[in-house]
Amino acid sequence: MKILIVSDWYSQNMGYAENFLPKAFGKLGHEVHLVTSNLQVYATSPDYNKVYKDKLGNAQTETGIFKNEYFTLHRNMSKVNRFGIKILDLEGKINEINPDIVYCFEIKQKTTFFLAKLKKKYNYCLFCESRMHSSVFISPTTLMAKITFWLNNRLFGLAKVVENVDKFYPIAPDVYFNITKYYGIPSSKCELTSLAVETDVFTSVKDDVAVENFRGKLGFSDEDVVCVYTGRFTHEKGPIILAKAINYLQGRGYINVKGLFVGQGDNFYQNQILNCKGCTVIPFVDPGDLPNIYHSSDIGVWPLQESNSQLDAMACGLPIIVNNTVKDTNRFDGNGLRFKYNDFTDLAEKILLLLDENERSRMGGIGSKRICSYYSWDSLARQKLNNFELILNA
Repeated sequence: MKILIVSDWYSQNMGYAENFLPKAFGKLGHEVHLVTSNLQVYATSPDYNKVYKDKLGNAQTETGIFKNEYFTLHRNMSKVNRFGIKILDLEGKINEINPDIVYCFEIKQKTTFFLAKLKKKYNYCLFCESRMHSSVFISPTTLMAKITFWLNNRLFGLAKVVENVDKFYPIAPDVYFNITKYYGIPSSKCELTSLAVETDVFTSVKDDVAVENFRGKLGFSDEDVVCVYTGRFTHEKGPIILAKAINYLQGRGYINVKGLFVGQGDNFYQNQILNCKGCTVIPFVDPGDLPNIYHSSDIGVWPLQESNSQLDAMACGLPIIVNNTVKDTNRFDGNGLRFKYNDFTDLAEKILLLLDENERSRMGGIGSKRICSYYSWDSLARQKLNNFELILNA
């Protein structure tokens, strides 16, 4: 099959679906093209320079065609306005590539509407992933909010998207609920899927020497229990909740409980974390360096929003702690704990439940086995390719 994946933005050496899905399809022998803008991920964020520039460079990057072993990357010029990102000459790329399959990300994006509008003209099958978790989706509750929501969807052209997308892929049960209830996506057009892990990189097999060196470099002893968070240092992600829990435990005498924060944010937020006792901050690293960070840690904690990093950490054998509003409980069944939303003292109590090394090892083993069985990019790609073939040949 000839597969065209369209993403509003793209950055190399990141751990997102647009980095790994093209590679996974290509490894299975298909011709794959990724068309995107000349923008780095989160380029439109007002905090881009504070959070991402040091790792990714300027928000805009060069255009052109870049071939690698498994897929071809096409970077087009783009325009940004209040309605989102517009990839210029996207139709020209569709005409040039002539794909059998087009795959895109998120329902209510300008790119998705454009692809839905062009579907019949170019006779491709269209698939759309959705990550509209309840932690990021604000559902309309008042009458005025519901009317405004309905009008916005109508003006956007949501009906065209619903009509022309062959299958939607909500990545979790709460995402499925949100898109069927609020966007009116028919359940018959949905298939529950997940994000995935590059299991040949993220594995529970440790390099003991590398772990010892890394922990020693950061000042962690063998007795320390290190709680790790990776990602953006922003209010919506909430790493400060973990920092406060570590500070609270330090104050209670649990001086061997430490926090490791890998990422970046604005100076004010980052300083809040650093001002908490027992907390260490290091900047973003390349995905290839993350396995050793997880192997060098003891517990993974993502206080607010879901993250693909949770799956990566599970693959490396870490037990996970998330808040009790996270709806996708299946992935954490038996290998994770839940704390009261936004309650750092309750998070601290959950950390105490994992001070026993044997319990951490037991729970981490459950998680790593689950990732290998159900959450690898290879298995996810094969599942989606089966869908593509069924609809293409219908």
